[in-house]
Amino acid sequence: MSTEGLNGVKAGDNLILVTGNHFRGDEPVTVSRVGSKYVYVTLHGHERRERYDRTTGIEEGQRGLRGRLLTQEQYEERAQRASLFARLLAAGIEVRHDKRADMPTDKLRALLAVMQDDHTDRTVEEVRTP
Repeated sequence: MSTEGLNGVKAGDNLILVTGNHFRGDEPVTVSRVGSKYVYVTLHGHERRERYDRTTGIEEGQRGLRGRLLTQEQYEERAQRASLFARLLAAGIEVRHDKRADMPTDKLRALLAVMQDDHTDRTVEEVRTP
């Protein structure tokens, strides 16, 4: 996943707030101000009191479920990676959680392609065998 962070964001940019709360879900927000260390966002026309680390996008000062700001590209890549891990698991490959961050998305796609080809080869062999 991209580790670019939020260094290039400016006031008025649209981001996505990932809360980790299954009841609340992820929400689109707008950057209201950018300081030297923190980014502040507006949701539904009101600036939120939370502040987010400018380099990581992680909510500052909160314990437990911390929110995280992502750009649209980072959010889409995150969703795509989650889908790839789920499809790999369905194909019989479980990637350890401590190794997931180190695996590039392109390698995950390639691994899934190999597994799908392997599954296709096995299916063809099973059909040919009487």
